[in-house]
Amino acid sequence: MDIKSPKVFETSDKAHADLFNEMVKVLLENDSGLLDQIIEHIGDTQPHASAAEKKKWNESQIYKITADDGKYLISVPADKNIYDAIKDKGTCTFIASPGVEDSPAPSNSYLRGIQTVGQNNIGTGIAVDTSGNAYYFYYNSNHISITWTQLPTSAEKDKWNNGQIYKLTQDSGTRKLIPDGADLLTLPPGLYYGINNRLLNNPDPSDIGWFNYDISESNSDRKMIIAVASYKNTMWFSTVHGGIFRGWKRVLTDDELNSTWNLVTLINGTAQHNAVYPLKFSIRQNVLHLRGSFENIPPSETVIARFAQKPSGKATFGATTVGSYGSARLSLAEDGSLKFDGLNANDPSKVNRIEINEGIPLW
Repeated sequence: MDIKSPKVFETSDKAHADLFNEMVKVLLENDSGLLDQIIEHIGDTQPHASAAEKKKWNESQIYKITADDGKYLISVPADKNIYDAIKDKGTCTFIASPGVEDSPAPSNSYLRGIQTVGQNNIGTGIAVDTSGNAYYFYYNSNHISITWTQLPTSAEKDKWNNGQIYKLTQDSGTRKLIPDGADLLTLPPGLYYGINNRLLNNPDPSDIGWFNYDISESNSDRKMIIAVASYKNTMWFSTVHGGIFRGWKRVLTDDELNSTWNLVTLINGTAQHNAVYPLKFSIRQNVLHLRGSFENIPPSETVIARFAQKPSGKATFGATTVGSYGSARLSLAEDGSLKFDGLNANDPSKVNRIEINEGIPLW
């Protein structure tokens, strides 16, 4: 398109005519320059923005997660707290200075994190401090502070993964109760307790008390069981070797191995101790030992003493008569009563005392 030039304006007032013509000339020059730009734009082969592209730009998110330089969006100084700084924000990055009151980091460490949210005053996120500790956090709309949870390190996870996961006790750390009728030899490794005489293959069928049992295993069908009577404070141990039960053995204590001699308490009116060789007893390795003598010999079948230690069955034993050659017979019953059964001597009337030196098993 060509721009046509108008006819020059002429008038008798030359000064005004020149001024007007100059203005027209400027307008013509501007129009010519504008025409050149229009022609250049029409000839531009580069694609221009489409309506769809402009719509996408107009509808894009303009919220900032970081600062314009890509660094943290929110900085929390030492005299502020993280919760107040981020609770009404959307997804954002933040940094907390050392000493911030609700920071989980050590007091000399910075904390850097990112928050993700679903709605106002609800947030979750992760953060890492400059000491290398990582944390997960969250808060809800009814909370007034952030809840922090430190995440495990690789070293901690390795320690847990390499740790023993077999349970020897209940989750509370207490022993497991053995149900009545269970066989001790079939129980898996662990720490147990139960009523002894109600269990199969127990160490002392006569004991009706509570026992503790420690069971461990090794390869090739080997097992070890330790049993402790809670009230009596006595201990047994047993082994299973190659699948074969080796029986129970009781552990002896110093009291049993280093026993003392004690005077037998004789029942009044039955007999009395000899002044030189009084009748004494001692318990050692579950054996009742008697030594000494008594006089004022009572009639046959007389109970002369009672013991707290009791045999599992009646025990009959002999003694020596002094004063006339012969022998006497005594017995210790299951209830612990010591009975003089009678004597046989050359002259019974001359027997002045009965001499005893005997060991009686109590099992």
